[in-house]
Amino acid sequence: MVLLRLLATSLLFACLLPAQDLRRGLVDADFVAVARAIGKKEHDADLVLHRLQVIRRIRGDEAQTVTVLDWPNLALHARPMIRQSRLYCLQDASAQATRLGLPAADGPYFKMVGWSGSNPLVGENVEGDPNVQFAALLARSEAGTPPTETAADLCSIALLGAPGLRTEAARFLAERPTLRAKITELQWSRILTRTSGEIDDVAHKIALAELCAEQGLPGLLDSLAVSLGQVQDAEYARTVGRIGALLHGEDATTKLEERLRLAGQEKDRAALLLAIGATNTSSALEALLRIDSASGGKDAAVEAALREHRSPRAKEAVARRK
Repeated sequence: MVLLRLLATSLLFACLLPAQDLRRGLVDADFVAVARAIGKKEHDADLVLHRLQVIRRIRGDEAQTVTVLDWPNLALHARPMIRQSRLYCLQDASAQATRLGLPAADGPYFKMVGWSGSNPLVGENVEGDPNVQFAALLARSEAGTPPTETAADLCSIALLGAPGLRTEAARFLAERPTLRAKITELQWSRILTRTSGEIDDVAHKIALAELCAEQGLPGLLDSLAVSLGQVQDAEYARTVGRIGALLHGEDATTKLEERLRLAGQEKDRAALLLAIGATNTSSALEALLRIDSASGGKDAAVEAALREHRSPRAKEAVARRK
C-alpha cells in the first residue's frame, strides 16, 4: 500500500506540475522579447496571423512590431492571446512567409518555438519579472558575458530563484559542461546542501541531484538516499537509483542496501527498494531476488522494485507471483 501511494503521489505531482522547458525555448529562439498581442486575422482556413507589439526586446530583431504565423490545426503549443503581455521565444519564419506570398510590410515573420513553458505571462513590472531576468541572463551569456559570471548568476537562481525557474537554472547548468566548470567549490557545497535539504519541491530536488551527479560530487548517493523516506515521490526514488548506477555501477546496490538495513518505516523501505530496482544493475537483481525469496514472494514493495528493474529475470520473477 505504501508503494502504491508513493506511485500515486508521483503521478499526481506530474499532472499538477507544468512542464518546464523555458531554457530550451530561449536557446532555440531567433527572437526573444516581451510583447503584447494587438491583432489577429485569418490568412486562410489553416493559417492565422498574430500581430505583436514589442514591449521589451531581449535578443534578435530590432522591430517594434512582428507577425507570428500560427497553424492552429497542426500546432499544439500555446498561441498569442490578445492584450496579454508575455515572454515570446520566436523562430524565424521568413521563408514560409515568402512562400505564402505574405506582404513584406507586415514582417518580420516568426513562429513560436513550441517548447512547454516558453511563453509565460509577464507582470506589470517587466524588468523585475523573474522570467524576463532569466531570459536576459541567457541572452547576455550568448552575447559574450564571461562564463564565470553567468555560472554564478545561474547558481544563485538555482538556489534562491522563483519556483520553476530555479529548476530551469539547475537543468541548464547540468546541460552545460563549460559553465559547470566555472562553479566554485563553495558554490558546489551550497548546491549539495540545498539538494539534501529540499523536500517540498521534488522537481527542483531532482534537477539539483542531476546537476550534482553530472559533476560527480563525492558522497552524493548517500546524501540522496537519506531523503528517500522524507520525499514520498516515486520519480525521486528512480532518480536516486539512476544516479547511483551512474556514479557507482554495481556497488550502488551495496550502498543502498546499507540504508535498507536501517530503514525503520515501511515507506522508507519501499522507497529504498524502488531505488535499488531503478539502478537496473545485476547486483540489484540478485539482491531483490534474494529478498523476494526470503519473503516467500509476498512482499509488494519487492514486486514493485522488480517491475522497476525491467530485466527478463525480474519480469519472470513477477510473473511467477501470478
